[in-house]
Amino acid sequence: MNDSSNLFSMRSQADAQLADRVLAIYSLVLILIGTPCNLLCCLVYFQKENRSSSIKIIFGYLAILDTIVLYTFNLNYVIREFNLDYQLIYYGKNISKDGSLDFLTSDSINIIVVKRNLEEYSLSLCRLLSYIAFSILQTSSWILAFGSLNRYLLISKIQYFQFICQRSYTIIICLCITISIFLANIHILWMNGYRSPEGSIICYQNRYFSTYMLWYQRIHLCIYSALPSVILFILNSLLMRIVFDSKKRLHSHRSQSSSTVISPTEERHKQRFSVQRLSITPLRKVNKTKSRSLNRHSRKLTLSLIFITLSYFVLTFPSTVIFSFFRPHIEPLSLRRTLSLLFTNLSTTTHVIRFFIYYFCSIDFRNNFYNLFSCKRKTHLRTSHTR
Repeated sequence: MNDSSNLFSMRSQADAQLADRVLAIYSLVLILIGTPCNLLCCLVYFQKENRSSSIKIIFGYLAILDTIVLYTFNLNYVIREFNLDYQLIYYGKNISKDGSLDFLTSDSINIIVVKRNLEEYSLSLCRLLSYIAFSILQTSSWILAFGSLNRYLLISKIQYFQFICQRSYTIIICLCITISIFLANIHILWMNGYRSPEGSIICYQNRYFSTYMLWYQRIHLCIYSALPSVILFILNSLLMRIVFDSKKRLHSHRSQSSSTVISPTEERHKQRFSVQRLSITPLRKVNKTKSRSLNRHSRKLTLSLIFITLSYFVLTFPSTVIFSFFRPHIEPLSLRRTLSLLFTNLSTTTHVIRFFIYYFCSIDFRNNFYNLFSCKRKTHLRTSHTR
């Protein structure tokens, strides 16, 4: 009976170890794909022709934050799962890798796999990494919420708040959000973690307040996911309404223009002023095409923001629920670790797929992206300078 229970526990541990290893590989894939994609977003949105747009500045700043996010928890999981150590236990005594015994039987040896987080190597590293991770995640979500507010104010054309959509005020507000969040989380630098009497580093706990980190993680999830999700839901609902109304007006205008019939008097009037109309119509066509292209450009940027918000809500909401209510009650510890790794990777995925959302939703982003790797833009600039 004991042998069968030990065999079952060994199999469950092996399955948990395999699941952790697969999820760690997924974390590594997120880093390898997300880093170049986010850097390409920075290169596209920080080009000279895109710096005048406030929403493109916000998208570029989000790409910088998303790159840093990938090197917090995901890098920790990769190091923890691929930098394993083990201990041999013989009748309650630990035997290191270099230890040797004259005679050992298979029944008297237990092998324990030791996993160490990146935060457990030193106390300063524990506090610094946790401080950067929590602050960057919160900053990214609130910058996204500010981007939705910026876009709504720009499209709805509310006169009292139009100054927020200017380039200089957008940069100032982004910096203020970042500095405020980093200052609000500065308590992590001296309250998170402690050194045990045995000399090991205990991270995400406090020596004197046992529930400090538990309550802070709930507050973090509220600031990172719950509150921004409510704001994003309201603003993007208004944006979707504006986009749909503009498309309805465009279709109705096209249908009315196609159904109009020219009367005989209008025909004579048209013949009388044919010379003047021939000189004016090219300018009118240019203005109409410019206005339509600007409307289409604005609509594509708004759709990109809406899809980014939807992916953010879908991928972060499950982890918020799990970590806030169910994680402390999940047993055993190996299952809790696996679920934490799974939902953390799920929430981090939203910081990787934004490049693909920009690419498939925005024609301007695709054109700017192609210009980074083509020689047409360089030759065009040279000819314009020579002219």
